[in-house]
Amino acid sequence: MQLIAILLALGLERLLGQLSWWGQPFLQQTTLRGARRLMPWPAIWRSPVIVPILLLPPMALTAALESQIENPFVSLAWSTLVLLLCLGPRDLADDINSLIAARNAGDTATATRLARALQRGPEPDASHRSLIGALFIQSHERLFGVLLWFFVLGPVGAVLYRVASRLPRLLHQEGETLGAQFADTLHGLLAWIPARITALLFGLAGSLDDALKAWARLRSDPVFNRQAGWSRQTWAILAEIAIGGLETDGEDGGGPALPPTFEATLSEVQSLQTRALLILLAFFAFFATGAWVSGF
Repeated sequence: MQLIAILLALGLERLLGQLSWWGQPFLQQTTLRGARRLMPWPAIWRSPVIVPILLLPPMALTAALESQIENPFVSLAWSTLVLLLCLGPRDLADDINSLIAARNAGDTATATRLARALQRGPEPDASHRSLIGALFIQSHERLFGVLLWFFVLGPVGAVLYRVASRLPRLLHQEGETLGAQFADTLHGLLAWIPARITALLFGLAGSLDDALKAWARLRSDPVFNRQAGWSRQTWAILAEIAIGGLETDGEDGGGPALPPTFEATLSEVQSLQTRALLILLAFFAFFATGAWVSGF
């Protein structure tokens, strides 16, 4: 059922992405404002305890509702709905296409705004903050991280990662620095293994040799290992390995190189994400089929 729910959610996300209002992060922002009205105590909001207070209720509600569902078709519909709401907030391909269209139209202001929006969220250290690397991080945050946690824990897992990945930014916007730091640590813990799986998927979908070389370079870089914290290392590894998977052999035989134009690079990022997603779905299908067969 999980695999069917994933396929349905991905298809619905693609269809609903055509609607201008879809993908706006209203739900969590509204929930955060409601929580502030219910708990108008500054001491709580300045404490790390605000993170479990905001994280556990949606998980508990999801688990409670799921436990009441006995019909398998209703369970499938519920899982699909929860996963659909946890993906995004928008499909990365839509944002990339909008960025390409703005650049082609000469709309510098829109292109700059879209590029900055794509670079929001978790970032590695300054030497890895390229837009291309940020796109791969966004791909993990919007898609792969949620899918991996959904496959492990079902709807509760999708809610867990979706809320945990958004809380650092939301709390920073609210000026709650201590809570945001704790939320960022929790996010890093939840992303530590999935981000590396995503990096491997991008490597398998592209140039695996170059991806592994990029990983080896990071592991052997003493400055990077000394200065970057464990959480930042996760995002740097994801960005660098994915970019390594994107590289192709240069026409002059001079070694790996990125596509010749920025637009071509963005298009290849989309293609690489699609191929990585197909590989992940194939693994999901393999494990789901094995579980189904073992039930007989």
